[in-house]
Amino acid sequence: MRITGGKARGIALKTPKGQITRPATDRTRESLFSSLATDIVDASCLDLFAGTGSYGFEALSRGARFCQLIDYHRVAIDCLKENAQVVAKSAKLSLEAIQIKQCDLLKLDSNSNHQSFDFIFLDPPYALWESHSDYLLNNLAINYADESTQLILECPSELALNVVSSSWSLLKRLGKEGKGKPNIQIYQRINLDS
Repeated sequence: MRITGGKARGIALKTPKGQITRPATDRTRESLFSSLATDIVDASCLDLFAGTGSYGFEALSRGARFCQLIDYHRVAIDCLKENAQVVAKSAKLSLEAIQIKQCDLLKLDSNSNHQSFDFIFLDPPYALWESHSDYLLNNLAINYADESTQLILECPSELALNVVSSSWSLLKRLGKEGKGKPNIQIYQRINLDS
């Protein structure tokens, strides 16, 4: 697995051994970031269920100014720290541009005030889409969003996300249809004050 574009293009990312993570493929990330183009430049990003950090580090390589990466597993956190060093050096970034946090995202305190981000990458284990999709979209992601936030989901193409309700508006879908194939869905936070 490598960074597909930007200043750190070609840099290999370390992945945890075992089945703890399911990293986003190079092709999936390349398609997404080609679609985002220059919108990612100078953006603040959040990579939830970060795993290897492939989405967050790709964003930084392509010009994002800051990325917070959150995962629960210790082995993933160790990989994130190693990947942060390599990407920061290659992309000539200050380590202050990268924040790594260990947290159980399924136990988030929704009463806490959280920083909002320009882009949120949400790529949990696929099984969580079946069991926790409402929580992931309407409790977790919403806590880090304002009306300008774009939420980028990776999920199986056959999954019907009909729980988005009035919080998010679908902007675009990327990816091929087919059982088990990754599908990218880009949503915009709906301004509830208007």
